Amino acid sequence: MLDTGQIALNSEALMWFRRGLAAASANDFERAIAAFNRVLDIQDDCYEVWYERGLALENRGDYVEAIASFDRALRLNPGDSTACEIWHERGNAFQYGLGDYSQAIACYDQALQLDSRHEAVLQNLGNALLYGLSLPEEALDAYNRALMINRENNLAWRNRGNALAELRRYDEAIISYDRALSIWPDDQVSWHARSLAAEKMGLGDHQPTTHAAWYGSGFGEQTFVEGETDSEIVFASLSTAIDADSSSHSSHQITPTLIVEDDWGKREMMLERDQYTLGRDSNSDICLHSQYVSRHHAVLTKVIHPDGYPAYQITDGGLDQTPSRNGLLVNGQKCQTVILQAEDEIVLGPRVRILYRLLPNSSD
Repeated sequence: MLDTGQIALNSEALMWFRRGLAAASANDFERAIAAFNRVLDIQDDCYEVWYERGLALENRGDYVEAIASFDRALRLNPGDSTACEIWHERGNAFQYGLGDYSQAIACYDQALQLDSRHEAVLQNLGNALLYGLSLPEEALDAYNRALMINRENNLAWRNRGNALAELRRYDEAIISYDRALSIWPDDQVSWHARSLAAEKMGLGDHQPTTHAAWYGSGFGEQTFVEGETDSEIVFASLSTAIDADSSSHSSHQITPTLIVEDDWGKREMMLERDQYTLGRDSNSDICLHSQYVSRHHAVLTKVIHPDGYPAYQITDGGLDQTPSRNGLLVNGQKCQTVILQAEDEIVLGPRVRILYRLLPNSSD
């Protein structure tokens, strides 16, 4: 948040700017954008306003408009420290919003020219290289640079481990995961990644873990966590799964279940109703906690499989058929609507993942 006392705005514009900052602080991005637009109607030569407006648009999920707002800010020649932050946020909008990793990396490179020791830029650069472009060597260098600035960055240690695992340097990966866990012992994603690396080395002491969170799009061959995940490795441990193609299912034997992971953690919910709405809106049947999810992101509708057991179809967008901003991926493929099969993985945005499972009824 910028210091409004240093901003060259007249009294009316400054009043609206402060209202916009207050709304953004309360996560009311609609009101914040409206206030910033009022400022720009009065005075459009203040880079701070364009920057804060871009942040609000990014938080609302309007990534293309956010990038345009950041561009207007940069054209007004901000100082180096502010320009670095703008390039950083511009890169994040490309990476986490639009999935354009090459453009994101170009933005991070611009930011690092202004501040070569910017920890968050280096970490996000590593993410784009590893999870976006599958360049683990280059990503490892970025994470190492971030850790030279802050040795207590558990996410950098975790991601560094992921890069090493991609390179099949599993012993080094385990050491990196151990460093992450020494900082945050309850990090289940690091426990899971460490377990998979140990399995690759033929070690038998696997810790109980949760499944990894998504950090990009699609699926790769050897990435274990926070990225393009090897579903064959990950799902091998899901021994209670039921093959959705089996003709032995019937409606009284199984319960469709979702394993939901978002910014609030992991939770399990059984599906029984005919329809569920999913989204960031608090009135959604399944509320997802992430700024990257649309308010009305998808709809689940019960259908009856030809073999007689219940299944669910997921459709992008709200009940009014307005599509979500970022769409949805099912098993790495972007789709509009699909009937879910057991162990399908649904991704609605960075770190927002849903696993669809068919579990035996406890009464059976």
